[in-house]
Amino acid sequence: MSSVSAINSTSTASTTSTGTTTTSKSTLTTQDFLKLLSTQMQNQDPLQPMDDSAYLAQLAQFTSLQQVNTLSSTVSAMSASAQNLGASNYLGKYVTMNSGNNSTISGQVTAIDVSGTTPTLQVNGTSYPLTSLISISTTSGATTTN
Repeated sequence: MSSVSAINSTSTASTTSTGTTTTSKSTLTTQDFLKLLSTQMQNQDPLQPMDDSAYLAQLAQFTSLQQVNTLSSTVSAMSASAQNLGASNYLGKYVTMNSGNNSTISGQVTAIDVSGTTPTLQVNGTSYPLTSLISISTTSGATTTN
């Protein structure tokens, strides 16, 4: 069987003579994998063909990797949704937030913004990231540490 050199995952940009910029990919897609596998099969030694189990093992590994990536994306999306849903529970509650420089601010949450990567709570007209939350209360006097 002919040897196949290792594929290094690097991203480089080059300018062609026509002035267009091309960028090499840093990830192996399904199409790339199938192209590599078919090239490997075409260039194998006919007297010592590729073992069926090796072919199936490569295919199974790539399929498993795709499924893990899909699962990871799904879990990330679910986590973001849960965080956004959790932030909505603070609307109308009295909170104490870390406002930076070792100081805190307290007030009622009047709005929630979930458009960014981290939900923000609006307290006294200023937005604070959910990660700055120190304590929560249903009334302006008592607080519960989070």
